[in-house]
Amino acid sequence: MPDTRISILIVEDEAPVRSLLTDILSPMYQCSSVENAGDALRLMQVRSFHLALVDVGLPGMSGLSLCRLIVNRSPGTAVVVLSGDTDEQSVAEALKAGASDYITKPFDLAHALETVALVLRRRLPGAVA
Repeated sequence: MPDTRISILIVEDEAPVRSLLTDILSPMYQCSSVENAGDALRLMQVRSFHLALVDVGLPGMSGLSLCRLIVNRSPGTAVVVLSGDTDEQSVAEALKAGASDYITKPFDLAHALETVALVLRRRLPGAVA
């Protein structure tokens, strides 16, 4: 039987952060994780995701560039940007790139879970998130 849970793509180059996000989200969502934008784009060619958590500081292609590509290529996928930058300009740039929300690192686990659930509820009103 296929997994019908909400699917989340985690794009984070720091292995401990990627593992932590996968561990806290996996009980509720179907999670896939990759460490760079190229791997994310390749995976998105064969799978669809309800939400992508994208780190700004990715190697190769920036997270904001990836955010723009996801929004253009997969409009059904919400993007939440992860960044250590907390200034208003960084948040504004992420939202301008099409992000649905922004989580600052280091993040509080409860806040991260709440943000993911909120974005999913806004995107998928009938879904349990």
